[in-house]
Amino acid sequence: MKLFYRTLVIISAVIVTTFVVWNLTIRPPAVEAPPIPTQDAKPPVDDPNTPDIDESQTTPAVGQTLNRKDRYYTFLLAADDQVSGNADTIMIASYDVPNQKVSLVSIPRDTLVDRTHGKNHYYKINGAYAFGGIDELKEAVTEMLGIPIDFYVTVDLKAFVEVVDAVGGVDFYVPIDMNYDAPDQDLHIHYNQGQHTGLTGQQVLEIARCRKNSVWYDAVNYDVYDAYAGSGTNREETQRGLMVAIAKKLLSWGSLTKINSFVDILQRNVKTNLSGTDMAYFASQAVAFKMDTGMSTAIFPGAGDVTYKGNKWCWEYDREASLEIINTMLNPYTTDVTLDMTHMVQAN
Repeated sequence: MKLFYRTLVIISAVIVTTFVVWNLTIRPPAVEAPPIPTQDAKPPVDDPNTPDIDESQTTPAVGQTLNRKDRYYTFLLAADDQVSGNADTIMIASYDVPNQKVSLVSIPRDTLVDRTHGKNHYYKINGAYAFGGIDELKEAVTEMLGIPIDFYVTVDLKAFVEVVDAVGGVDFYVPIDMNYDAPDQDLHIHYNQGQHTGLTGQQVLEIARCRKNSVWYDAVNYDVYDAYAGSGTNREETQRGLMVAIAKKLLSWGSLTKINSFVDILQRNVKTNLSGTDMAYFASQAVAFKMDTGMSTAIFPGAGDVTYKGNKWCWEYDREASLEIINTMLNPYTTDVTLDMTHMVQAN
């Protein structure tokens, strides 16, 4: 009996020691301090002819520090187009660790910007990745939304297949009929609208990539049309849904050990500024995350048929509605982001 109790004491000590060591080594990632406005300040002028300023739409005063929420992180997620080199998928996510809330917001690939990188001038945000890589894309998103990006993750679409297969495939409701053939790319996408179970990584990749459907009249002649036209949904919504499906499958493993094996796959197959320790921390916190109550998704609202400086089919943001999304889903500050902290380019 004494041996039994001694064994229990030893086992308890090992468990406690392991827990303490774990918590000593896995720490919340450090993030950059918010900027302090440094532009020259002018004293206010008491002029009755000067209209009142809406203080809710002005930047913080010079010298006023923007304070960050505790353990609130932002992430830029991107996947490149295998043909053009542009960013095919762009999302921004936030993780509010204390409240176990995650937001995932799509940035349309044709989002209107007006930026120069080196000798290149571009007007759609997906061009940022082609001209300057993830650093240029990160800078463009930060400027546009007025919030810092703490971490980035870029995924090679080929590696995406391994990630999905690693979680054992996913179940997903395909929102539209997909029928696209591109023999020159050996690409054939055929999925009926409805629930599909056990989708492999390759199948998920095809669903995520599909934008057009094709009609072939013979071996040479064909037409293509927008697969999502009139469907009440869009490709960005499908991509977000796939991300959520993968996350649900991952969390259903219910084991930190298994989640850490997924971290290993990410380290081998993605480019990121997340360190192994950072990943381990987020993995340890994600064990307690509940998808049904903790996840919210959106897309920045606007119009996708805008022409700007000769560039057609640009996505122009609805600034006020987009600002609401920034503040309710992505804002890492303790105070609201204001419109003049953002730079959402307008065609007119």
